[in-house]
Amino acid sequence: MESRSPDAIGDSKADRAPSLWWFALALFPLVASQLMRLHQHSAAGWLVWDYAGRVAALVILAAIPAARAIAYRREKRRISLLEIGVWIAGSVLLDRLGQWPLRLMNATFPATIVGKYPHPIGWLNVFDLVVGLILVAASEEIIFRRLLRNTARPYLGDGAFAVLITSLMFGAHHWWSGVGNILLATIFGILFMVMYWRSGALWPVVLAHYLVDLVAFAGIWRWF
Repeated sequence: MESRSPDAIGDSKADRAPSLWWFALALFPLVASQLMRLHQHSAAGWLVWDYAGRVAALVILAAIPAARAIAYRREKRRISLLEIGVWIAGSVLLDRLGQWPLRLMNATFPATIVGKYPHPIGWLNVFDLVVGLILVAASEEIIFRRLLRNTARPYLGDGAFAVLITSLMFGAHHWWSGVGNILLATIFGILFMVMYWRSGALWPVVLAHYLVDLVAFAGIWRWF
């Protein structure tokens, strides 16, 4: 990977601190909603807090013009639709193959699990699969791929070390779900950051993220 990319924004020293603040401001409602979710006893309550934290983070980025220019900028796709399909298929397969070691590690270290994803039913389940998972994929990719990549670039460059550090931060964001899930999220952080670096546009990564979650939470893999 190159140390810099032509679409770099905010690489000057004067832009470093603001970029860090934007990431911190976006991260705050995400973490706050995670803490609030731990006290919910219903799927509806859990999802309301989850959605609220993600929407708040996206609104914060939209409200700051300079941050909005980064978080919501348009990017030109550099890879074919066929390659995007291969990335998505590989991501879904990796997630399925990673479930057994994930469960094994969580069972070995049960104290690392402080919360569990709810199991909504009926219309709430349909809404979460269609709208909620899109919100999850979009918010996490905008914040942990596009914004965090831009924030880290002046300090870490845009190579393998930057991919590793930002992916570890993405894994740490899943702190509540057990060490197995943290490790798997870190691996996906690496995969999705490399996909973003190669594709040049974020929407293929958002699509891959969404379909990985959809297959997992809708149980689509059981149909085959």
